[in-house]
Amino acid sequence: MSKPKVRGETPRVAFVASILLVLLGALAWASGLPFLFPSLGPSAFLLSSKVGERVSEPRRVVGGHVIGVVVGLFTYHLVAPGLTVMQPSPPFSMAALRLSLSGILAVGLTTAGMVVTDLRHPPACATTLIVALGLLTKLTDGVIVVVSIAILVAVQQGLAYLETVPPAPDVFYRGEAGDETGPKGD
Repeated sequence: MSKPKVRGETPRVAFVASILLVLLGALAWASGLPFLFPSLGPSAFLLSSKVGERVSEPRRVVGGHVIGVVVGLFTYHLVAPGLTVMQPSPPFSMAALRLSLSGILAVGLTTAGMVVTDLRHPPACATTLIVALGLLTKLTDGVIVVVSIAILVAVQQGLAYLETVPPAPDVFYRGEAGDETGPKGD
């Protein structure tokens, strides 16, 4: 179990988690497509708060969500095609049973897939439920989910790189009075 972070780090982690979603929110807004979906939130949290840990490794984040999308699409189209959790089904109906089975199978198979491939990323189980319960059911939706995850990881990696870049060297010589007298060597 990891040690709790210092309170002073909270604003940075919260800011980074939000920044990770800005481009995806803009894409969703500009295109009307689902570039922003619920399981991105937990992934953004892990990418901002668990930097360098296994659960936030890019291959695990992307790989876990790819497994979740593929399995979710498979179970949905096999067990519950045409149904959606957004249209309530009567109690004990076959439609409700099929949607439930689709979600249950999707989480089980996604978990197995992530364990077998060592691509464990817990938020991917939310992705598989989103798909298996009929919220994002087309192949194009699956592609958008994977592209969104790749963008999320790319933004996080870019921010992480920027944090490691040393500051630019001071090209001005500062005299004893602190005034800039021009580039060094002049």
